[in-house]
Amino acid sequence: MSILFVYSCALGQQQKCNRSLRYNYLKAKFDSVMCVPNGYQIMRIYDNVNINSDGFIDKITCWQKVKISDGDTVFYSIYTKGKDGKLILYKTLANLQPLYFNNYASKSVDKLYDSIKRMYSYPNTSEVEFETNSINLTFYIDAATVKKLFFTHSVKEKTWTLTREIQWFVPPKSYEGEEKLDENGRKLEYDRAPEILLRIEDFDMLKYIGW
Repeated sequence: MSILFVYSCALGQQQKCNRSLRYNYLKAKFDSVMCVPNGYQIMRIYDNVNINSDGFIDKITCWQKVKISDGDTVFYSIYTKGKDGKLILYKTLANLQPLYFNNYASKSVDKLYDSIKRMYSYPNTSEVEFETNSINLTFYIDAATVKKLFFTHSVKEKTWTLTREIQWFVPPKSYEGEEKLDENGRKLEYDRAPEILLRIEDFDMLKYIGW
């Protein structure tokens, strides 16, 4: 059963909308259409981006379990605004960040979890950016390689598709190579268009890191 199907069922079974917010300041950005399943809370609200480039400012919620535990995921729900000024839920994504683990280095009793978390490199540095018409993901695929993926909204596909990918080599502090590094201490390996169509809901970070 997919995570998104579980999410849809959870909302359908609720007696009323769960509008739990982690921080009080989020009330100023909140819209009544925003709901999360029981046991979850909204952690952040992005409210200043036109995510599908239609001229209207949209909103995006970042939400997770109140009591988040190993193997859980962080969700992003995208609410787009129509000509009537009302927000509607356009898409919920559960694959933009590494899976959550309280400790990525220590072993646990779950062999599956161990096989996943030991593959992550600097998971807490992974970034999700929402820009005009674009969702950008930055993450390490190994201890010395950073990748950035640009997903651009496609009216035809009704989603965001991969349009650009950049990869850098990030040498360790002991590295003595002569390659020219940028101001962030990285060497550009490539900046290219993808070879195949990839919809953002089909993105799988675990495949990129070799799990």
